[in-house]
Amino acid sequence: MSLASDRGTSESIFDLDYASWQIRSTLVVAGFVFYLGVFVVCHQLSSSLNATYRSLVAKEKVFWNLAATRAVFGVQSTAAGLWALLVDPVLHADRACGQQNWCWFHIATATGFFLLENVAVHLSNFIFWTWDWFLVLHHLFAFLGFLGSVVNVKAGHYLAMTTLLLEVSTPFTCVSWMLLKAGWSDSLLWKVNQWLMVHMFHCRMVLTYHMWWVCFRHWAALAGSLHPPHLALFLCGLGLLTLLINPYWTHKKTQQLLSPVDWNFAPAEPKGSQADRINGQVPLKKVQ
Repeated sequence: MSLASDRGTSESIFDLDYASWQIRSTLVVAGFVFYLGVFVVCHQLSSSLNATYRSLVAKEKVFWNLAATRAVFGVQSTAAGLWALLVDPVLHADRACGQQNWCWFHIATATGFFLLENVAVHLSNFIFWTWDWFLVLHHLFAFLGFLGSVVNVKAGHYLAMTTLLLEVSTPFTCVSWMLLKAGWSDSLLWKVNQWLMVHMFHCRMVLTYHMWWVCFRHWAALAGSLHPPHLALFLCGLGLLTLLINPYWTHKKTQQLLSPVDWNFAPAEPKGSQADRINGQVPLKKVQ
């Protein structure tokens, strides 16, 4: 198999033999270990330096570290996704089957990240007796979709890389939640970040429409390069994002801008109880 190497990046990083399953599986493990390391380092630094973190209950500390880990992954994904969407000539020439070495690297490490996400979400759900259907579906489809791209050496990279660009909202989500827990929801910084985050969620919705257009425009090539279960999984996941997950999260983030509250952990409030909130926080007597 001949895989094109990226002209503008260092060969020592990306110029590997991606036809080898050992290389691809090693990068998946490396992605898992790297982002697990980010999670652990965030815990250690926050425990030592951040009073807000030390005041959180255990499940909120887990969410804090996951949010930071997702933010780091979001930076990687946004940079790679924008390059694929706007710059890379090889992917633009063949959006269905075009491949690049630098894309192999990001797809494999992203698979490791999504594996970590699934492990973390299910362990957290088991330990704290919580469940978020949207989050579980999102991570399951993401992991299986990227795993399919790692396994199938004929799969094109354009759609996988634009899928990574959907993570553009995660750094803003991380900042929003951390500032909210610190009691900064009345600050200009929180409001500006929230506006940007809501905008990024609208951009996610536009990006999913673009991905549908690519699918319809290059349907024959996609059907020929992807295994039927992988193609069906991708289309189902894209449908869920387009019709359910993105609209729901966009609504929730817009609602949070207008009424700052940590809806990840706070129970539903009766009407007229907004006055009981203190700077985006629910009083301790109301927290589960």
